[in-house]
Amino acid sequence: MRRPLRPNGAAMLCAALLAITPTRLFGQQDSVIPPGTLEQLAERSARAVVLIDVRTSADSRQGSGFVVDPDGIIITNHHVMRDARTARVKFPSGDVYDRVMILARDERRDIAILRIAGYNLPTLPMGDSDSVRIGTPIVLIGSPLGLENTVSTGIVSGRRQEPAGFQLLQVTAPASRGSSGGAVLGADGRVVGIAASQLGAGQNLNFAVPINYARGMIENLGQEPETVLQATTNTSSESAARPISSSVTRANPGMTFDVANLRGLVVDSEVDLGDERRQQTRITYRVIERVGGGPTRLERYYESETTRTTEPFGTQQTLMRERRRTIVLLDGLEPISSEGEIAWMTSNGWQEARHDIRFEGGRAVGIVADTAALTTEIDREVPPGVLLRDIRDLAFATLNADSLIGRSVEFTTFDPRTGTIVEDRYDVLGQETIDVVGEQTEVLRVNVASGLINQTVFFMLEPPRVAVLRVTQDGSRTERTTRIQRDSDGQQPPGFDDS
Repeated sequence: MRRPLRPNGAAMLCAALLAITPTRLFGQQDSVIPPGTLEQLAERSARAVVLIDVRTSADSRQGSGFVVDPDGIIITNHHVMRDARTARVKFPSGDVYDRVMILARDERRDIAILRIAGYNLPTLPMGDSDSVRIGTPIVLIGSPLGLENTVSTGIVSGRRQEPAGFQLLQVTAPASRGSSGGAVLGADGRVVGIAASQLGAGQNLNFAVPINYARGMIENLGQEPETVLQATTNTSSESAARPISSSVTRANPGMTFDVANLRGLVVDSEVDLGDERRQQTRITYRVIERVGGGPTRLERYYESETTRTTEPFGTQQTLMRERRRTIVLLDGLEPISSEGEIAWMTSNGWQEARHDIRFEGGRAVGIVADTAALTTEIDREVPPGVLLRDIRDLAFATLNADSLIGRSVEFTTFDPRTGTIVEDRYDVLGQETIDVVGEQTEVLRVNVASGLINQTVFFMLEPPRVAVLRVTQDGSRTERTTRIQRDSDGQQPPGFDDS
């Protein structure tokens, strides 16, 4: 699961708890670029990499950016600037600019182009990301965890095609929350990418947006800015950068949920993956009451199987199986536990990944075994109010609100499969009529955004708003509900048992 390199700050502070290897300075790691070149490149380039403080109506955060024009054009990530009311840009020289304009943004590719009232500023030249080859040495400069001008090195380890129709550069240079928008440089000092996201379950599996996407945006800038942000009233960079203790911050504040109709709810769905492959999924919700008293709990049991029809006899070959059991408090959906396993067929036989996490005393404790069979112990603080990521659709489905149309709801969620905290946003676009299990039904059309991944999901109107149709942004995958039950009949998709 890829996640953004989250900006540093108050509402993002839960991401500060991520168990990630800290970014190291040049002299502390093996480099594929000659040391003399590294020192010169770092000294020359770091002057143009900036720290960006952002404030929204609900929180504050930090990210990185870099200057590409001496008159103040800056490139960063869209998720750094999302919902910004004020922003301030700090240079390594100590200069601070607190009037910022957003000239253009591309949410899909996660790019934002800014302008400040600068003159003769240090700049970074842009390279050609299309010519970058796998194995090319790179340097990343950013502000992970607010540590300005941190420099790390690595290589371009791959190119990845996103379902939304664009590429990402995979890089091995260490990065952390706050590195978002940082400059990924080639050995010649030219920017080839914008640090954007990472796979938390792996080691240095980081991703950068190719700079050529930003080149096209800059060449087509309009005469007027999209947004002129308010001037920042707090001019103390020290106070803006200071982390706020998570012990006094509650995630997802003010949200209440109507869970009265969740007893025995079962939702079956199916998706055609092409190439004779089909995925069947069942999600069952059960309310569990403890004998002798105690808090009532809610269990979400997810089971899925992917099969392929083989010729000439039309037999079903199992390709993948997944099961996850999530238990939360019925009141407030506070996490209690999550365990799951996924197995898939490869040319070398069956492979497996699993997790087993418990939540106690404000901490998540357990193990995560990734796709390489490497087991990682998880023991980290989880701020109160954080939801389990498996529960995000349920949280939206049971959210108490007079009207959701035209509104955006963002959930702070914990992903037990990676041990990381993620921001998931639900933008309610409108209401329409679609076919649901053979009947024309009024539904909400919702854009669900998580990092660089976007889906359109259709939810039924009345709580619980069951998700009845899910489509990836590029239309390559459509998951459709095939049955909704109020009472479990004990049946399960083929290939599963009760063990």
